[in-house]
Amino acid sequence: MVDILMATYNGAEFVEYQLNSFCRQTYTDWRCIIHDDGSTDGTVEILRAWVKKDSRFILQEDGIHGLGPAKHFIHLLQYSDAPWVMWSDQDDIWFENKVETMLRAGEEAHFRGAGVVYANAELWNPQQGVISKRNTLYYPYTLRDMLFLNSGVQGASALFNADMRNIISEPLECYAMHDHTLLLEAVTMGEIVYVDQALMYYRQHMGNVTGNAPGSKRKKLMLMWEHRHTPVIFTSHYEATKAFYNHFRTRLRDEDRMLLETYLSLPGMNGLRRMHTIRKERFTLLGSRWLLWIKLCIRRYI
Repeated sequence: MVDILMATYNGAEFVEYQLNSFCRQTYTDWRCIIHDDGSTDGTVEILRAWVKKDSRFILQEDGIHGLGPAKHFIHLLQYSDAPWVMWSDQDDIWFENKVETMLRAGEEAHFRGAGVVYANAELWNPQQGVISKRNTLYYPYTLRDMLFLNSGVQGASALFNADMRNIISEPLECYAMHDHTLLLEAVTMGEIVYVDQALMYYRQHMGNVTGNAPGSKRKKLMLMWEHRHTPVIFTSHYEATKAFYNHFRTRLRDEDRMLLETYLSLPGMNGLRRMHTIRKERFTLLGSRWLLWIKLCIRRYI
């Protein structure tokens, strides 16, 4: 059994495409648990109609609204009790083999505790078709390879087990995004498997909560220069990482705890000492130390 947790908000234009893609899955032992964050465009009425015609769809109407995307997905976890969990955005379209492929990878991994499976996605919109064959360009496995991403691996591309659900359900003081928290917890307290295969269309449009995703390292480098007036580290991600550290520090491996302490101390250093520390600790950006150095040279730190 797989629980698909869908967070919706003003998604009336798109949500039925995604719900239809669930119904086309080759793996059929799933249920879709949906929570709406206070839509005003008819989304809830569409969801209620789907609940009536297919019992696998469950709409949780608990009166809680205004959570925002990160807390909304965390809120949904309380309604899940299946062995495996997937998050779903309201506006993507899953390929018919997505659940089956990811579940097979998860079962073959034989996780000893908390575990996450990630797949890839194609960037797509109905006007242009496929914009890029890959959304995720780099697969981080360690803390030093993800702290400078200002993100996690796409949450809607993840499947995780009940042990990981238990960890991520523990409330933190603040969140940047749910996928950022999931990746932090996966690289420090879990195991990760990557399926290097696109298994859904990641819809690109002006309403994307996380913005339009660049489809190549070259585009990311161009955006790095274009957005050179923004900081290397976003305050929201720094504060979310600090909240994660404060909550879990006694359960972290010594190496990860010390690495986080170093990362959290970087804003208080002068530029030269910070650059030296980043070099010494071998932090990377998209697997590249040089890409991180370029970013550090053209942007303010935080």
